[in-house]
Amino acid sequence: MANLQTRREFLKTSGKVLAGVALTSAALPLMNTQAETAAPAAPAHPYEYVRLDPQAVLERGYQSFYKYGGCGMGAFDAIIGQLAETQGYPYNQIPVKMLSVASAGFFAGTLCGSLAGAVMAIGLLCEPAEAKEIQANLFAWYKEHPFPEYQPEFKSPTTVSGSIDCLDSCSKFMEAAQVRMGDDERKARCAAVTGETAAKAIELLNAARGL
Repeated sequence: MANLQTRREFLKTSGKVLAGVALTSAALPLMNTQAETAAPAAPAHPYEYVRLDPQAVLERGYQSFYKYGGCGMGAFDAIIGQLAETQGYPYNQIPVKMLSVASAGFFAGTLCGSLAGAVMAIGLLCEPAEAKEIQANLFAWYKEHPFPEYQPEFKSPTTVSGSIDCLDSCSKFMEAAQVRMGDDERKARCAAVTGETAAKAIELLNAARGL
């Protein structure tokens, strides 16, 4: 009788062990899959920069203004969006639409969204001291630059804003061109501002890096 009891206990114990092994074996593929799909480590700041061509940035920024419906998104996409396409990670993890709030001078006529998109891109690519220097040079250039220089659609007058604010920049142009905010010519002008500003930011960055 004792031997029978011992045999039963052995079979029960063996069954539990085998069940445990089976569960572990079933879980291993899932654990391996989770390990393989785990997010990569966050990249160090600043992100590695691979030289962009200012002309390509200009043209992309112009088109991206229309594609995304805003100067902030357009300028940011002209730089970061292009790096996402050519370099992939980590640039392809950054949503361009986070700059939607920058349109129309942050919807308050303040800082031009094209400047905001460009300097946010520069902030990802540079150490703080370098980013501040490029920003200062970009802002100074913007205030004195005759927009729109790039005119693939309309032959428009150029104006110098003397300011980094959207309201000042747009108002001077609309008065000179005799157009309204909703007119296609005004939109083309802001698309050019978007591309030209992003291109100037990259020109300054390339010069700072000796590229």
